[in-house]
Amino acid sequence: MRNFGKDMSVTKRLPLKGRTILVTQAQAQSKRFTTLLKQKGATVLHCPTIEIIPLESKETTAFLKNIFDYDWLVFMSQNAVHYFFEQLKKHKIRKQNLQGCRISAIGKITREALKQHKLRVNLTPSVYQSESLAAAFKGTVDERKFLILSSLNGRTVLKEGLEKRGAVVNVCPLYKTVVPVENARMLMKYICEERIDAVTFTSPSTFENFLTMLNPDHQRYLRIHLETLTVRVRPSEFTIPSFVNTLSREL
Repeated sequence: MRNFGKDMSVTKRLPLKGRTILVTQAQAQSKRFTTLLKQKGATVLHCPTIEIIPLESKETTAFLKNIFDYDWLVFMSQNAVHYFFEQLKKHKIRKQNLQGCRISAIGKITREALKQHKLRVNLTPSVYQSESLAAAFKGTVDERKFLILSSLNGRTVLKEGLEKRGAVVNVCPLYKTVVPVENARMLMKYICEERIDAVTFTSPSTFENFLTMLNPDHQRYLRIHLETLTVRVRPSEFTIPSFVNTLSREL
């Protein structure tokens, strides 16, 4: 006789069992997401729609060597944290140089990345829209010096918003993101041949690049299938564990 109680217990522990999920995160970032999905029972397909390339120039090196001049350091992503500390190590810049700086992390994942480096985070804005970020810095910012650590192709709205309030703002690009066009064939194969229950996007770039990678030679396919594209799962918090938990409930 089949033990239905045991089957229900397994289903409860593995809520994504039988589900196939496509992860589009960059290769270096996807391990945690993939691991958590598999722990929930999912079959995971991985096809990065974004590639991250570190940047270094005389200008960025000068910013880092004079980092003690800034009142605020604003880290826009966990990638910015990663490459920031890589360059500190490379140029033998001591972490003690940051002691006079207040630190802001954009997003909880970024905050956790900074905490792993034992840095105190003074501000983690509760809003994620770039248009609202400048308002998160309360009080007077007139003539305060900000260094925004971000990607080369990041948005400039925060810089403009702070400058309107009188702040002195520099942007230090530590990496850039590109479309890994070599993955386009694999992506189309997955979309056409696999029974995918969910395609996951962890940033606007992963989605925009997803469309770019499919678009050039498959216009007809996109018109038919992407017209019905809907967002079924949106985590309450912009963190990987929250994303996985929401997928477990909603799929």
